[in-house]
Amino acid sequence: MSANRAAAAGDFPVRRAKGAQAREKLKLAAGRVLERSGYHAMRITDVTAEAGVATGLFYHYFSDLKSLTIEVLQDFIAQAQDLEKIEQGVARSDWFGRIKAHNTLVVNSYAKRPGLMRCLLQMADEDAEFAAAIRASFVQSLQWLVERMPRLFPDASCTPHQALLVVYSLAGSGETLLRDFFINQDAALHSQPVSKEELIELLAVMFYRGLFLQNPPTEQLNHTHYLVQLQWQPAPDETT
Repeated sequence: MSANRAAAAGDFPVRRAKGAQAREKLKLAAGRVLERSGYHAMRITDVTAEAGVATGLFYHYFSDLKSLTIEVLQDFIAQAQDLEKIEQGVARSDWFGRIKAHNTLVVNSYAKRPGLMRCLLQMADEDAEFAAAIRASFVQSLQWLVERMPRLFPDASCTPHQALLVVYSLAGSGETLLRDFFINQDAALHSQPVSKEELIELLAVMFYRGLFLQNPPTEQLNHTHYLVQLQWQPAPDETT
């Protein structure tokens, strides 16, 4: 091998590392632009200016804005797949704590990146392949609980598919609230101050109640003690 070829071969890992860094820089820049402006208003020059690189460099790594946006959103979604990281520090026997940890991730995603969540929903409406990937990712994120249902409820006769339907319905029950609270800024939901921590606890309590048909330990509640009092008893005129 000639000296020049050897030098070029030795330089390849360096160039590859720099390329990976440039690609990641563009993705991070796109995430910020998507958050501010949204997918439909974003332009390639917005991304390259945000990244501080030449416009021509964009096409060296991405074919168009759509492919870049989908990759950014897929990376964003992948954060929900790391079970060990999500439940870090929570005892496996603490089911309310575990449920709350997952709701913390979801609420934080909406609270910190509402613009990116809006883009995610828009892209799911416009791209069938991306929408299918989103649904598959959502189902995958629920499997940890679906797989534990037989041990949690050994006397139940539900099939794995029925368990998935139960968990899916509970997990999806708060999506409208989060979308309208953080993305649509619904006036009724914002008519009184509501903290992010209260929303997390609200969703966790409702999920826990729906799954276990009982209230979580009251000592773990800081904002939603009123939910524990929601125990239905028939009024005299409702017994007939």
